[in-house]
Amino acid sequence: MEQAKLDDSMRYLYADTSVWNGLCDQEADPRALSLALANSGVTFALGFNALFEMAKLFFSNSEKAPRGRGLLDYMKGYLAIRIPIVKENWALLVEEALDANREKRMESCFRDAGQYQQTIREVDKLLAGDVEPEAAQFFQSRKAAARTSRSSIREHLEARADLTAALRAVREDALPDFLRMASLGRAGQHVLQNHLCQEFPRNLPGDLAGVARILLRSSRYRASHAMTRSDLYLNWRCANRGSIRSDLPDDTFHVVSAAYCHVFVTMEADQADVARHAIEGIQSIVCNHGDSISDRLVSGLGGSAD
Repeated sequence: MEQAKLDDSMRYLYADTSVWNGLCDQEADPRALSLALANSGVTFALGFNALFEMAKLFFSNSEKAPRGRGLLDYMKGYLAIRIPIVKENWALLVEEALDANREKRMESCFRDAGQYQQTIREVDKLLAGDVEPEAAQFFQSRKAAARTSRSSIREHLEARADLTAALRAVREDALPDFLRMASLGRAGQHVLQNHLCQEFPRNLPGDLAGVARILLRSSRYRASHAMTRSDLYLNWRCANRGSIRSDLPDDTFHVVSAAYCHVFVTMEADQADVARHAIEGIQSIVCNHGDSISDRLVSGLGGSAD
């Protein structure tokens, strides 16, 4: 893994929301767990998407709000010791594109000091019950985007019988090679170009196609690769299984957020499967319900991908 944007001496561990829920329920001590990981040369990398999923409980219904409060209050223990926060996926894509186009160098995949403080302020505001209308609107738009992503995959395949047939011809044991080749070819460039068009609506599609090619030809732009491969994987899943579960497109936000990390941890085997297909070389750890998550994290770091 190319580490120009990271601390070369440290391995980064990305935990999805299911793991943070488990650690909260088990009352794992943030400082003690972080120290145990550090002794193995590992540190947490907190996904902005994980914070989003905790915060959105405040906007679901009154029954879920106490859970959201408990999770965010627990996460303040990790924010107090300044575990790094990964930038939003759209921001990673924008910075990679600007870097590839030599407009602005990408310095880090993590939020800077000012953004970190802003995150803490937003968490404190939610815990204090200070919910702004703009925040509620953001959570609703994000939920709608996840629904749109799922339906667009299905509709795209329904309109492309040839593509569906080609995807169905790919056996599961051949999937890693297929994703590798497809992500570097026209299919992958088209997928990434569509993402770029959303972030750079004023740019010509032809220009963005060129940027997509540059991004996918270099292994250093890991978010672009993860975004492309996860989309291709979801298309394969949908073509071969007829549909994809409702929360899977939203779960891929976690996978893209983990693109610059070394270890992906979840309590959902399905989620680990997406990560392994989207990010080459990442170690994937699945924690079982009922196990001590802290012990599983520390003991599993020396092994290979599960």
